[in-house]
Amino acid sequence: METVRQTDGWRPARWRAGWREEGVRGQFCAEPTFSRPFRAGPASMITLKRLEYFAKVAEQRNITRAAEQLHIAQPALGMHIRELEAAFGVTLLERHSRGVEPTAAGELLLERTAEIFELLERTRDDLRCVATSAPARFKLGMTTSIMQLIASDLLLSTQEHYPGVALQLHENPSFMLVDALVRREVDAILAYSVQPHPELTLTPVLKERVLFVTKAGEAGGGDWADMDEVLAHELVLGGERDVARQLVEQAALQKGVAARIKYETPSIAGQRDLILRGAAAAVLPMGAIARELRNGDVVARPIRDANMEMTLFVVRRAAADEVSRRHFATAGEILEEGVALLAARLGSLARQI
Repeated sequence: METVRQTDGWRPARWRAGWREEGVRGQFCAEPTFSRPFRAGPASMITLKRLEYFAKVAEQRNITRAAEQLHIAQPALGMHIRELEAAFGVTLLERHSRGVEPTAAGELLLERTAEIFELLERTRDDLRCVATSAPARFKLGMTTSIMQLIASDLLLSTQEHYPGVALQLHENPSFMLVDALVRREVDAILAYSVQPHPELTLTPVLKERVLFVTKAGEAGGGDWADMDEVLAHELVLGGERDVARQLVEQAALQKGVAARIKYETPSIAGQRDLILRGAAAAVLPMGAIARELRNGDVVARPIRDANMEMTLFVVRRAAADEVSRRHFATAGEILEEGVALLAARLGSLARQI
């Protein structure tokens, strides 16, 4: 069963249509086997409260711990789970001495329960929008470097051209944005070097060359830096999941040397401060040091190595709910404008895919 689509390129019209038309896709699985025969009970036994209870038990893998967090007696919680199983006519949890484990049916119900509560939250927001004429909310995640380059322009443009949409921007490193999208904390993200994920759809949109950044007056000659020069410097880089750090370490491995990572911090502000103090050099995307570059505080040169590029992806959930499709038909247009703004800001450092 294919649950990940990775497109070959940036095709805005088709991508926008996909946002509108793609629904929650059905899932098929082998018929479950049960330890005892079941007959489905009345639908009235399936309540939101029981789904909430089931989700907590399935996540905690322990009825006692779930009961404590839900502030409900353990026998009462157990009864709700049994009645939910009776209503669906399937076993949802396997009980054992260490706690419980969701069955295949239970895992599917856990996934669908998250979708149900997401849809309810959207519906509540939509009803408020209808009642108050408030704009629909679109939560977009982007990295710090992208935020520095396009955030204000994208917010102003969205307000002018899409008054029915309230754009909210969320800032984090790429790997944290992916986690937030899976947890449904944002609706879409602009993130670098994203790995395939069964719940997400990835669209590569551009390649961005990273820069070797040093304090002003400490750079070598030439408009470009080569990898040998980068690896000769003491560096400040992000954590192991940081995209720029991964590029540096892969290049160092190919040359049979180790990168001289003197400081490690996920904070872009922290990296900038160490560069400005002359304590270390760094490898960063242009947006991370755009202001310092304009002020002449740093020197930033593209790295000549062909592999020192990051791929930017537009990422969204593979199964868009009905409310998302209805209210965010313009989401593709907003994202398209964001990518175009970024490409313009980056100039020769970017090439669209």
